[in-house]
Amino acid sequence: GDVVVSATNTSMATYEIAPVATLIERELIEVMGRMVGFESGEGLMVPGGSNANMLGMLCARHRIAPEAAEEGLSGPPLVAFVSAEAHYSFAKGALLLGLGARNLVAVECDDRGRMRPAALERAIELARAEGKRPFFVGATAGTTVLGAFDPLPEIADICRRTGLWLHVDGAWGGPALFSRKHRHLLEGAELADTFAWDAHKLMGVPLLCTALLVREPGVLS
Repeated sequence: GDVVVSATNTSMATYEIAPVATLIERELIEVMGRMVGFESGEGLMVPGGSNANMLGMLCARHRIAPEAAEEGLSGPPLVAFVSAEAHYSFAKGALLLGLGARNLVAVECDDRGRMRPAALERAIELARAEGKRPFFVGATAGTTVLGAFDPLPEIADICRRTGLWLHVDGAWGGPALFSRKHRHLLEGAELADTFAWDAHKLMGVPLLCTALLVREPGVLS
């Protein structure tokens, strides 16, 4: 595959200049989405997990504040929540999307580096008590330092009850879905709204390549 890509050096800007590559991308997105549990979703190949995590936040921001695309952010501050062990890309995303660093809340983890659901729920309640608008939770499937997998079913239940967007950063741990022995670590991933999965980590792709997978079709339109 790398030889073919290097030989063709195809730009993916439009379907007309890369029809075969575009069809391959669509098929890969569909297959990877089904592995996560997204039966009729959509997605994109993007250059790296940082980009995918930021786009997941952008999808969530567009749902709660669609007017921000033309008018900018206004009203009570939007607040996002991530694990204290989460990747630094969430902090970059908060800055680039205009949320502000103080509105990215690092949620307490247990002694194995997993986000504590009870701490997440308390943090959401506190933000609302302060007059802010919680809108996004970034769970992690395979943290950078400890390789921890957040308890996705419990976090998904909190997001469902509170109306928050759930994004799972599976950049590092996503390939556990290939393993019959370890795929249970990603139980609950199918309940996420968006999922990031790096092909250039455990899948061995030589260039930066990440799939942003979206559960509901039309979100990226």
